[in-house]
Amino acid sequence: MSRPVALLNRVFEGVTSLFVSEAYATPQYSRQTGLSCGGCHSVAPKLNQGGENFIARGYRMSPDLEVKMGGQPPSVPLSAWVTGRHERQIAKEYDDTLLPKVELISGGSISPNLSYFAEWRPVSLSARKDGTHQDRGGRFEDLFINWLSNSGRHSVRVGQFRPLNQLDVSRRLSVSEPTALSTSLPGTGDAHPDKRVQSLRSFSPSGRSPAVAYTFQSIAGDSPSDGLSHTITLPVGGEFSLPLSPGARKDASFEFEPKLKGVFLETAYRYLGVNTLGVHTFIGNDRWLASALGTANYGGLYATALFGIDKVGNAPARQRVSAELEYLPRIWSAFCPGVGFRFEHITNAKKEPAYIPYFVLSGINTVWAVQLQVEGRIQKDNDALIVDVSTLF
Repeated sequence: MSRPVALLNRVFEGVTSLFVSEAYATPQYSRQTGLSCGGCHSVAPKLNQGGENFIARGYRMSPDLEVKMGGQPPSVPLSAWVTGRHERQIAKEYDDTLLPKVELISGGSISPNLSYFAEWRPVSLSARKDGTHQDRGGRFEDLFINWLSNSGRHSVRVGQFRPLNQLDVSRRLSVSEPTALSTSLPGTGDAHPDKRVQSLRSFSPSGRSPAVAYTFQSIAGDSPSDGLSHTITLPVGGEFSLPLSPGARKDASFEFEPKLKGVFLETAYRYLGVNTLGVHTFIGNDRWLASALGTANYGGLYATALFGIDKVGNAPARQRVSAELEYLPRIWSAFCPGVGFRFEHITNAKKEPAYIPYFVLSGINTVWAVQLQVEGRIQKDNDALIVDVSTLF
């Protein structure tokens, strides 16, 4: 629950003024500034215009607030995010209760032009199709440094991160990522004898990998986050990690293959922080992907739609379709609820369309937060129900 926004803010940013996926604020930041979740989130971790502006300024508060506070307030740049899960795979007739993640998050400004973000998972478990657990403890979800020019129109990011900027799925309200963005193009070329290295050669718009990215804002908007931006990202194979168990040393080993996967190009226009329209494409060796993506907000309603096409080698082309609608009412100050529904389908993928309803409740507006997420999946031979309970402190 991903990139930008202050340190532990990420998934509950709003809830305690935490911030966003890329560089989040700490609970101490919240206490010192008095900012509430509504300053950066509609429902944590989903960002509003204030949160998007915070990221666009290089993870810094607005100049007016900075003057009022006498500069950037000091804070302890460390947060923890712990999630428990009960998962019922209805089609496979088994239930599972596990601790899927424990994350340590640190991020913020290093200087007026430099910021950093690190998100490390000492615990990272997931259920396999056969009911066993895959242990990837010790992997980094994100680990990067970001440079922003004085004008705010040029930025460079180096490290491990998701290539797609227009929509950061790590700030999603649902448990699962949209498959239209997470489904990978498999690696091509000569096969590597190590299956893990071969798998890390794959690419998806929301998949993390070591990379370098440059962004140029050709048209500035009325706020720091608004305007027309263009990004070129050069991802390479590998994954940064510090594996902590025998299983993780196999499934989450540190790998770095200085071989370019391809080029990812993105152009997107952003208005009022959360309304966007953009296109992106990936061009690699004997594989490519092209998609159009849009997001819109009206009151408490939020909509996202994506259509894309991909092709790998001689395999048939696939269409990627995703449509999502969320309703986020502002009912209470301490707790922020939300409901959503997503339709997604990838043709020629040997799977039927999926219908995903979900509910989220985030709170409390103090220096710590809790979150409940309930998600269903209605899909032939893949029906499921997942309940996540998380705390962030």
